[in-house]
Amino acid sequence: MYDDYYRFKQKPFSIVPDPSFLYLSERHREALAHLMYGLRSDGGFVLITGEVGTGKTTLIRSLINEVPDDLDVAFVLNPRLTVNELLETLCEELGLPVKGDTATTNKHLIDRLNKHLLRTHALGRSTVIIIDEAQNLSPAVLEQIRLLTNLETNERKLVRIILLGQPELAEMLDRREMRQLAQRITARYHLSSLGRDDTRAYIAHRLTLAGGNAHLFTRAAAHQTFRLSHGIPRLINVIADRALLGAYVEGKQKVTARIVRKAAHEAFGQQAWLRPRLWVGAAALLALVVGAAWALWDHPPAWRSAPLAMSDRPVEAPVAAARVVAQPKALTHVSPGSANGTPSSPSIETAPVPVDPPDTAPNIETKPTIAADRLARPKGANAFDLQRDAYAALFELWNARFDPSDVPCNQAPQVGLQCLKLNGTWRDIARLDHPVAIELWDEIAEPYYAAILRQRDNVITVRLGDQTVATTADELANHWYGSYIVLWQMPPDYRGNLKVGDEGAAVAWLRQHLATVLQIDLRTPEPARFDESLQLALMRFQRDNGMVPDGIAGPLTWIAMNATSSDATPRLSAGS
Repeated sequence: MYDDYYRFKQKPFSIVPDPSFLYLSERHREALAHLMYGLRSDGGFVLITGEVGTGKTTLIRSLINEVPDDLDVAFVLNPRLTVNELLETLCEELGLPVKGDTATTNKHLIDRLNKHLLRTHALGRSTVIIIDEAQNLSPAVLEQIRLLTNLETNERKLVRIILLGQPELAEMLDRREMRQLAQRITARYHLSSLGRDDTRAYIAHRLTLAGGNAHLFTRAAAHQTFRLSHGIPRLINVIADRALLGAYVEGKQKVTARIVRKAAHEAFGQQAWLRPRLWVGAAALLALVVGAAWALWDHPPAWRSAPLAMSDRPVEAPVAAARVVAQPKALTHVSPGSANGTPSSPSIETAPVPVDPPDTAPNIETKPTIAADRLARPKGANAFDLQRDAYAALFELWNARFDPSDVPCNQAPQVGLQCLKLNGTWRDIARLDHPVAIELWDEIAEPYYAAILRQRDNVITVRLGDQTVATTADELANHWYGSYIVLWQMPPDYRGNLKVGDEGAAVAWLRQHLATVLQIDLRTPEPARFDESLQLALMRFQRDNGMVPDGIAGPLTWIAMNATSSDATPRLSAGS
């Protein structure tokens, strides 16, 4: 109903677990890393728990869409099964139909599964069983699942098992009678709900993917959504969808906190109003306490000291920026990729990248301006000019030529760089440790742009138009909803993601680089071929740098390799 009014290409807040809308908070990244471990481990169980609606099913569907070609997956959605029904379901999921079979006893089905697993193992394939809503499994079925892990060769288990469920699943497995299964759990993770800032970024993320305005929800509306949903993605979707409908009915261009409260009340009834009323009572009590403290201020006790000096006041600890790895000084060039980092068909050149140490880059962060609203949209500036200025600042940091008349991400490959568009939090940017261009919003229904150049202690240096301003992560959150673009330097002969079986100069460079960084021996007769030893080394590197260890060298992995083999890479933390 409101899609055309807000110019959405699709509904932004459907409660269907659509992997294309997956928002990877830090919690969801950790859960995904555990799931990836479950795909590649040598047997045992991986246990993922979380409250209803936290995104477990969306995560697993996203993972299934990206499973390696040599992996067979049996996905069980309805776990309310008998032992015999479970075995039949597994056979069907693995392409072993049992309908019309005269012998479908448990033993017959297990024998068929065992023969199939041995056959696929001989072909170099692996099998994983994923069971969603596993808290509904009966003890008898759980015991049968445990027995499936006994199917093995002399070298390895034939099946891996991932269990996803609500918190009561973990409680069930903690019972004494479940101890044999519990002892086989090799990794477990509890997926908690989103925090306040992640909720705000989650809303903006889904609005953007649906083709709408990321600033549709005011800051107060996003915070109200967090309070009423407790950060649970499914509840966020319910409230946000109803709020958009309410704003549409009222003819509003923005969703306000009042509309969110009304939407939650309509969706959930009286429950949605309980917590705000408690907050009002708590606020009244706090006001009494503050009033009493103020009344006593004119007659302080003798022991009260003078006000703290600025240097004595507690400050927020700086975000730890991951100092990850780097690339060589001279890299080859390729054709431009899209804004989201997906490379287009390659057109390789050979000129080296003109990158000098960043210390020689002039005039980037001299005399930052301090203003009341440091990130306010500059008067008279249009979005195009601000975006051009932001990219010009990034290119300057890379000591690369910038043509203001050309599309920035089209010209980046001409100087050995690539663009990657991401959505996340300030912690994600700090972890990348690269300067980025960010998309900012105010009450005008059009974004404007700035470049984040440095972070020192808690001070973030930003280029906004023709000014360089100093701000903080908290102030940044008033205008930034999580969208940013990072420039990164490509390896030789870059043609896109690398995985097992690929060959080329980029593979050879990756092998040599990982051998140096990890201080391990990766020598092989075929250095330009991506084999399993290189995959294991890459997964170790990814784990060490806080990434999902999927064993695939994609843009985020290449970005993480921009720091040790050369001092030419500009970093947010430089000089910190």
